[in-house]
Amino acid sequence: MPPPSGPGRTRSRDNTSGPGRTRPGATFRWPCGIRLVHEDADLLILDKPSGLLTANVGPTQTGPSLFGDVKTYLRKHRNRGGRVFIIHRLDKEVSGLLVFAKTERAFNWLKNDFRSKRVHRLYLAVVEGEIHPEPAKGGSLVKPQPPGGTIQSFLHEDEFGQARSVKLGHVARAAKGINTRTAHPEDSRAPRLAVTHWRAVAAAKGYTLLQVRLETGRKNQIRVHMKEFGHPIAGDPRYGARTDPGRRLALHAAELGFTHPSTGQAVRFFSPAPDGFYRAVGMEPPDVPSFSSFSSPAPAAPGHATSTSPVPPLPASTPARGAGDAPVPTQPPPARAHAAEQHTGLRTHDTSWDHVADWYDDLIDERRSDHFDQVILPGTLRLLHPAAGQRTLDVACGQGELCRRLAALGVQAVGVDAAARLIQAAARRSGELPDSAPAYHVGDARALANVPLEGGFDSAACVMALMNINPLEAVFRGVADRLRPGGAFVGVILHPAFRAPGQTSWGWDGPAKKEDSKRRRDEARVRGEGRQYRRVDGYLSPGQTPIVMNPGAAASGAPEVTTWTFHRPIQAYVAALAAAGLLVDAIEEWPSLRESRPGPRAAEENRARREIPLFLAFRAIKG
Repeated sequence: MPPPSGPGRTRSRDNTSGPGRTRPGATFRWPCGIRLVHEDADLLILDKPSGLLTANVGPTQTGPSLFGDVKTYLRKHRNRGGRVFIIHRLDKEVSGLLVFAKTERAFNWLKNDFRSKRVHRLYLAVVEGEIHPEPAKGGSLVKPQPPGGTIQSFLHEDEFGQARSVKLGHVARAAKGINTRTAHPEDSRAPRLAVTHWRAVAAAKGYTLLQVRLETGRKNQIRVHMKEFGHPIAGDPRYGARTDPGRRLALHAAELGFTHPSTGQAVRFFSPAPDGFYRAVGMEPPDVPSFSSFSSPAPAAPGHATSTSPVPPLPASTPARGAGDAPVPTQPPPARAHAAEQHTGLRTHDTSWDHVADWYDDLIDERRSDHFDQVILPGTLRLLHPAAGQRTLDVACGQGELCRRLAALGVQAVGVDAAARLIQAAARRSGELPDSAPAYHVGDARALANVPLEGGFDSAACVMALMNINPLEAVFRGVADRLRPGGAFVGVILHPAFRAPGQTSWGWDGPAKKEDSKRRRDEARVRGEGRQYRRVDGYLSPGQTPIVMNPGAAASGAPEVTTWTFHRPIQAYVAALAAAGLLVDAIEEWPSLRESRPGPRAAEENRARREIPLFLAFRAIKG
């Protein structure tokens, strides 16, 4: 495991150490034991001591809390009104890393990552009893045990707040008592699946040091599972411990990794466990974090390293430069259909966005897409895993938003689009990035061999454009030809199963019976009763649909702005990628992060929006 940034890991618990320390808060005296690990415009990463509440939740939790200290810090030293959002919690007795969001965008992004199990959480625990992967030295007769394993059960919280596992029969009976048409899927009365992975690090003197990785994050999950495993955590009498060598619960959140909501880069933070954890099993505390064997839920593409340094700041906004400051083609692009026919031998239709470029560029100026900013761009960067010095090709780049973000991270970005006016807009929007300014070319995505691109690329992307291009095979072959061996190609599309234009729609299944009057059914819907669902009328059959991009204005008499979208099932994308020698190694499904306005149906609309994905993203590797 690589150490955090800097010359080495410090074991100091004072308030002036730790990666990512920002100077404006250097004079703030955090309460004893709290350590600021990292801060930027979106996030606060803090190291919580044992014995401190994460937040006061409910009447039984009172007294000082880390959340209260965070609000005080922001209010007094950041002049931002102290606004902060809780992402997750640690038990009062547990120490280690916690992330707080400073913006609503970061809160929504990280909550979705936790819900989708893309967050890396690694704990160190000292448990009672020795777990020996191999017989002890010296011929001692010790039964070998597995070096690691997985514990899973359904956890339920009883009326006294005690978490425990329940049998499958109890799970089924509990589920029968809940109205599945109206209850939230995370109803606290229902037992919920909990999955814990563990690995033995060392064992001696009656204790074992474990690495524990959470797949789910239920209340007291590790503590319950260790008790039921027969090795309760030392210092945890509530869950079966008989000893307390460190005078505290011996559980520490040592690693926290996720994708940064602004940059899309994978970041990982480390917190040293107390020295007593190691000495309990006869070990000397290491100088740097060690014993890491669990991989992140979102692995990087081959050849890409996981970032362990503080998140780089976003580039400051700069004046848009004129068309003369960057190479912008002055000749119109070749006929899109003609170029594709030369490359594929197929007759195709011109589906470029050149005829809507001015309208689309004005739309981006007036109303930025929250989907693009909060979901698509960070998710694409996470799958690309960009690193300074790499070369990335953005196919159908539009106004070059992805190119500019990549360039700000030190990537040599090159954008290609068939619409000359969109390429001109991309050049105008490019900031002053003297060492890594994006390069733009007019060219057909289906004929990349005809575009003057020098050298190979470490990665490539096509964001929200594959649905507007036909045929796909030529695009994927062209991308594969340009990628270096091991290079990654990331594609993002509307989810073809749930968001196909003209084939899917929202519906509302109310609790009223069919024989009830229309008025009764309407009243139930107004009160928010029932369940919202997504109706799917077709999926497997390919097709194409004209899309009016300005329906409101068109209804008022303005000329229609129309483009084409091509529907294909997921298997068509996978088959076309495989035929081009690109093998899929990751698929992600992203929901919308929007929230409905307060009202009787808001909670159900938000539930349905989170559960039914809006986008599908994939990563494929060139063999």
